[in-house]
Amino acid sequence: MAEKDFETLSKEVLRERLNSEQPDNEDPRSGYALVNVLGEDAFREQHIPGSINIPKGEEGEFERRFEKDKEIIVYCASPDCDASPTVARELADRGFDNVRDYEAGMSEWKEAGYPVESGRAA
Repeated sequence: MAEKDFETLSKEVLRERLNSEQPDNEDPRSGYALVNVLGEDAFREQHIPGSINIPKGEEGEFERRFEKDKEIIVYCASPDCDASPTVARELADRGFDNVRDYEAGMSEWKEAGYPVESGRAA
């Protein structure tokens, strides 16, 4: 298997990051984007507060919204879900150089008692 072109994050690192700086999912350059890469129904059901939804298979949306050097953190459902590592790999292949994967996903986040929200993000 090829070496990863992206980093992985632990729940503690992601939690600390969210506590110190909210995601900026609108600015194409500054801050970081937090992106749930599951389908729209799964996102509506539950997601990490502050995240947006760009489902796996719609990686072109990242190119439309963000510069290649913007920090992008992706996540999916669980360590057994391959959506976020697949998207992280695709973004790295497309030239994004600041991609991180919270590979444990929603299952570990909820198990830790961290906040989740449902419905569409603002």
